Amino acid sequence: MPVARSMCAAAICCVLTVAGCRGGEDLCPQGSIAANPATIPEGLGETDLSVDVHIPYVVDGLVAVTELSAISGTIADPFARATTYACAYDVSGPVEICVTTVYVDPDAEDGALSEVPGVGAVYEYLGPSHIRLPDPLECSTLNCTVVTCPEDKNDCPEVSSLTIDPMPPTIVPEGGTATITVVADDPDDGPDPLVTTLTAGQGEIADAHASETTYRCDPNIGGIIPICVEASDGACTDTVCERVRCPGDPAENTCPIIEDMSADPNPIPRGMDSSIVVVAASDDDEFPEPVSVQWTSDGGGFLDPDAPETTFTCGEPGPVEVCVEVSDGDPSCLELPDAKRCMTIQCPGDVVRNLCPNLNVINFNPSSTIAPGSNWTNVETRAWDTDRRPFPLSLTLSALWGSFENTENMTCPEITPDCPQSDNVVFQNAIYICDRPGAVEICVDASDGACTKTLCADVVCPDDVPTPP
Repeated sequence: MPVARSMCAAAICCVLTVAGCRGGEDLCPQGSIAANPATIPEGLGETDLSVDVHIPYVVDGLVAVTELSAISGTIADPFARATTYACAYDVSGPVEICVTTVYVDPDAEDGALSEVPGVGAVYEYLGPSHIRLPDPLECSTLNCTVVTCPEDKNDCPEVSSLTIDPMPPTIVPEGGTATITVVADDPDDGPDPLVTTLTAGQGEIADAHASETTYRCDPNIGGIIPICVEASDGACTDTVCERVRCPGDPAENTCPIIEDMSADPNPIPRGMDSSIVVVAASDDDEFPEPVSVQWTSDGGGFLDPDAPETTFTCGEPGPVEVCVEVSDGDPSCLELPDAKRCMTIQCPGDVVRNLCPNLNVINFNPSSTIAPGSNWTNVETRAWDTDRRPFPLSLTLSALWGSFENTENMTCPEITPDCPQSDNVVFQNAIYICDRPGAVEICVDASDGACTKTLCADVVCPDDVPTPP
């Protein structure tokens, strides 16, 4: 008995009806195109396209995807269901625009249909009302329509410059104004006269349609304010934006976001142990503080953990998680998912595992209790790093209040009576200066870029030290 064949997905196998089983492309998703207008008027060059998809039978695990194509001209977004088509400048008359519709598996990493369970199998049935279905990769339909391009096409306007004086990021003087100058052009002066329209996120523009006008800040809203100009000829537009900073605080804080992060090389080849890591972050209002970054990793260290571009050095072999956090000084922003992002760097197998530094000395001389009539004491710290990697050992002093002097990190090139430390030891002979009476905790951090040790002790400042206002 002959077996019928269909050009449709195996997943929609066979639909039984009283009259028998349907087959062929009528089981596949069908896309159709509507152009509005289908005949583009003289002086214009674009039309709106909309794609409608008819799916005879819903298939679990598969979705219909469309792609538009044309033999000439430009489609703004070939994969969108609503987009625009622009005629080629040197083409007039009918132009065929087509839509291809296929099934894809959205859960497959590459969208391959072969990831769908059962794909590739052959389905045979004995009944005459049944069909055999091939691989669903063959389920692809093509439908076309015709758009007529005019001989006389529109040239879209262009904004060649938008300048603001004082130029960003200079702050607009309180109570003052900024001068805005717009330069725009429409090559064919049609179909309608060229019109430019200025808009501002906050504040007031004296004349929104003038080529030169003034902008005045809202006295109650400060921060970064976007100012945009749109040039239109009635058929198409061009928009350019700039920003000014107004005095005062913004109405509400805009949290910074991480746009991208990368590591090069990754994976790191054998014989190397470092990679350049880069983060791109933005903060539209630059408030309340400029954006800062902080790199962290439990498996390595950074040459400068506060820099947007720095060197990461492996502290162990294998995959290592590297994270970066951005902040504008608003603690609530740190709770948002856009404030932190992580990536995995593959460190080579020949990397030697990092040894953390040792820190065991924080002394005060002459005493941790400062005598009346004085306001200072010497602070002596010492740490060492056995493997001297991934970065040079550094010591950092901190206190809740007061100040430090002579905090240089020192080493001894060779052991002498005046410098009795070995060359893998880093030490400080600093001075702590009180600025108020009472006890204060003084801490020293020893870091090799990958791990940090901290040691703290109290200093008591005398009662005759004046309290700052």
